[in-house]
Amino acid sequence: MSRGRARAVRAFAVLCFLIAGAGVATLPTMLVGPQWQAFMIDCDDGCRAKPQPLDQLSPEVRHVIANLPEASERMIAAMAEPYWWWRLLGIQMLDALPFTLLFFSVGMALWRFGNRQEHRDWSGMRWLQRATAAGIAMAIAEPLAQMLRDAVFLGAMTDVGAFSYSIEFTLIIERLLLACAAWAATWALAAGLRARGDLAEIV
Repeated sequence: MSRGRARAVRAFAVLCFLIAGAGVATLPTMLVGPQWQAFMIDCDDGCRAKPQPLDQLSPEVRHVIANLPEASERMIAAMAEPYWWWRLLGIQMLDALPFTLLFFSVGMALWRFGNRQEHRDWSGMRWLQRATAAGIAMAIAEPLAQMLRDAVFLGAMTDVGAFSYSIEFTLIIERLLLACAAWAATWALAAGLRARGDLAEIV
């Protein structure tokens, strides 16, 4: 790999590290302002950030809770109660950690591929294998976390004991198929690298 391409690969690796850092940064945000998990920039009277707690909900549940009086204020108040806060923190960890591990692993793989060290291909491939495993976990964890988050806020703000929830299994299956295809491809490439290394030792 030429120096220019190696620099470009490492630049993309740094971008992946930044994205991974943004993902893990959502966890300490839960300590100081969980309502800021979703926000918008309001420029009607000077541009400033404005929390949008309702945007954390799925469209169906958002419609139910938005019709409640002072929905946003009550939702923010529920986030501050320890009984609900701990549940939301656990859900956020379920949502954020696979995402963070995916981009961190991809970043590490690109960084290894961009180096000129010996055995860089094998080291980078191992990180790609971790990335594909994180992708499989993320395909399942994201919709599960959204369903649990909706259930928590419905329990905190309404008297609903049970609710129906529609899950887009087609989208989940598509993500799983893509993640599994990437997993199979990386393992096949890893087997090829291992065989090439064994052949080089024999020769």
